[in-house]
Amino acid sequence: MGPMKRTLLLGRALRFALSITPVSVALSAAAAQQGNVDRLAHRIVTTSVAVRPGEVVVITGGKHTIPLMEALAIETQKAGGMAAILLSSDKVVRSLNVDVPEQFLTQEPRYFAEWLKRADVFITLPTASDIKALDAGVPATRLAKVNEAGQFLPPLLDDMKFRELDISYPTRERGASWGIEGQTYVTMMWNAIGADYQRIAQQGDALRDMLQGAKSVHVTSPSGTDVTFAVEGRPAFVDEGVITAEKAKGKKFLARDVGLPGGTVFMAPLETSANGRVVVPRVQCRFLTMTGVSFEFKDGKLENLKATKGLNCLNELMSASGGPTNVIGGFSIGLNPGLKVHEEGNAAYYGGGSAAGVVYVSIGDNQLLGGGNITSGNFGFGFPIRDATVAIDGKTVVERGKLSF
Repeated sequence: MGPMKRTLLLGRALRFALSITPVSVALSAAAAQQGNVDRLAHRIVTTSVAVRPGEVVVITGGKHTIPLMEALAIETQKAGGMAAILLSSDKVVRSLNVDVPEQFLTQEPRYFAEWLKRADVFITLPTASDIKALDAGVPATRLAKVNEAGQFLPPLLDDMKFRELDISYPTRERGASWGIEGQTYVTMMWNAIGADYQRIAQQGDALRDMLQGAKSVHVTSPSGTDVTFAVEGRPAFVDEGVITAEKAKGKKFLARDVGLPGGTVFMAPLETSANGRVVVPRVQCRFLTMTGVSFEFKDGKLENLKATKGLNCLNELMSASGGPTNVIGGFSIGLNPGLKVHEEGNAAYYGGGSAAGVVYVSIGDNQLLGGGNITSGNFGFGFPIRDATVAIDGKTVVERGKLSF
């Protein structure tokens, strides 16, 4: 799971708290689209998170995900687990962003952390379907306060025991938010959820081992990206869609957190090591497409940020936060062949960092990755590099957007 996707999913859990009222998990796209949530739930409970008797399983989601939440709870009970369902909605999340008096926005949901301490498994589904509408028109300063309320949680996660599965339950509305035709998005996502995760795990483990033994990474692209950074001594993580028994014992939270769709290798470069130029033709900022983005890294710091459209969006987010918001924070390579790049019309979708061969470089918070950046509200922002070529200590592992190892 890429750094940007990780930020989004962590935000999902925190916003839920604030607004509370190698085995394949393959499921055919046809079966999933026919509403066979029972089959999907069975595979998730028995394979993805492998619920054991006596375990506490917390399931969160929105009104549109109730059928899968119910099926997950039923399968959990049949496996001997104890299920708790927590529900939110588009309306509740939107109200938090828009209606709640500002003095209450920074209230920390410490109770939620106490609940997580008692959980063995945490399964998240999207709390909202029309995700673009959640913060439309909301000032960046207000969103920063909402995020600030949850910044206490990341430092606690490594010491907790629970394992987490984040399911990007697809809807037509979510596709439209990304600028993708609804059914096209839904079909793609179910195909990606049903990908060959054994193959993804093999590729991910190989990349992780290369990165953890490496000194430097060099990324180039036809658009003009040419950047190098150091990774020596930093851990690399693999989101392979399945929490194996080995992963469940991980000391780091990210070692026991996966997504569906999954398929990413990610890590934090050394913060002062990045040098070079990054050119990104398109990237989404609050579901608005920025174009012609370019900047330089000098000793890890972002400089000379430019864009032909949408620059104010990113500048406002960075200004509303605090800390090393302009410092390199993460790097990822996508592995999932079911996720596709979409740039039709005004779209700028890159599989959340998990589309096979897509590379992300991110700035901002990277504490969960084992890095040293701690930003206000855990701010982070990822830049997708299309058709990238990646060399690890001189060995090419991605060539023009295709995995090549």
